Amino acid sequence: MTQTVVIGAGWHPRLFRLEAVELIADADFIHPHALVCTDATALVESSSLITEVLSPSGLTSIEAVIEEASAGFLALEIPGTVAVVAGRTGNKVEGWSSRTVAGEIGGRLVQAGRAIDLSNPDVILRVHLLAISSHPVHPDSMRTDPVVVWGITTHEGDDWATRTAPMRPFFKPVSLDPKLARAMVNLACPNGGRLLDPFCGTGGIIVEGVLRGLDCAGSDLAWPMVTGTRENAAWAQGRGGTGVFEILNASALELQGTWTGPFDGFVFDPPYGRNAWKSGDGFELLQGALSECAALAHEASNIVTLIPWNPQNLDSIEDGIAFGKTWEEISESFTAAGWSIESTAPIRVHRSLARLLIHAKKE
Repeated sequence: MTQTVVIGAGWHPRLFRLEAVELIADADFIHPHALVCTDATALVESSSLITEVLSPSGLTSIEAVIEEASAGFLALEIPGTVAVVAGRTGNKVEGWSSRTVAGEIGGRLVQAGRAIDLSNPDVILRVHLLAISSHPVHPDSMRTDPVVVWGITTHEGDDWATRTAPMRPFFKPVSLDPKLARAMVNLACPNGGRLLDPFCGTGGIIVEGVLRGLDCAGSDLAWPMVTGTRENAAWAQGRGGTGVFEILNASALELQGTWTGPFDGFVFDPPYGRNAWKSGDGFELLQGALSECAALAHEASNIVTLIPWNPQNLDSIEDGIAFGKTWEEISESFTAAGWSIESTAPIRVHRSLARLLIHAKKE
């Protein structure tokens, strides 16, 4: 029996793993978007990429699931009525039927004297098959054998759906998905601290920073975006966010004259058009922002950004293009500004555009 199993949403398995490594020290990945750990508190409090946490929990195989999940649950001696809920992530696997598994485990619990209540149980025993998805939305090279996890649900994800752009007081159609914005914030400031977004736009990153309890700074050249981000940041505080914020009207190329460092993390999604991965437009802006952020960073600072990417090169970073530049030229721009790239994650947007998330640390 293991202590805690965390199941990710499956939206972007690689990003889930990158975030988990930053937030918890002992993540042991048993599936592209599932892990075992001793304490998932940091993930539960911070991540929008998890759907369920099981604790106490256990791992087993398809062949042994009926016996081991039944015996393991009974050994916990949790009082009250029980419902057994089985499910599956990924491809169909021969020999697995969620209905059969739930029914047979429930039957064993009844034989042991436990009362079953499928409508309003006191406790839910979750049994979940984690298989591989043949065609993930976002490229992912990790492969594992199917594994079954079972346990008691202690967390079912956060309320990110209520934070999407249309739900905020200031709304523009082009805004980061809150799951992506939160993951970027977590990569930049895993231990809290000061966060700067020099292209704050509608404030999606600032909203997530405020909800994380960070000291948030944001700036934008467009005055309506400045006032709109302020409105959205205050809205986040009204939803329980304990972070503070300051939003100014300023250029990303003049950060040193606008802000006083150091900052612990920098997160931004620079402006670019639909086909920006083909065009050199925006490359100088990226270079300038990287240099300005570096000047306000300390030795352990992180920077996390999104750049437009060739949608035909999601599986091969080395062959990709951004702002009309090769990956070698892009990575050299980070190095020249004083940043060392730690990880990347390609993100599919639509047929003519992808994004590449880049996480770098101050050299």
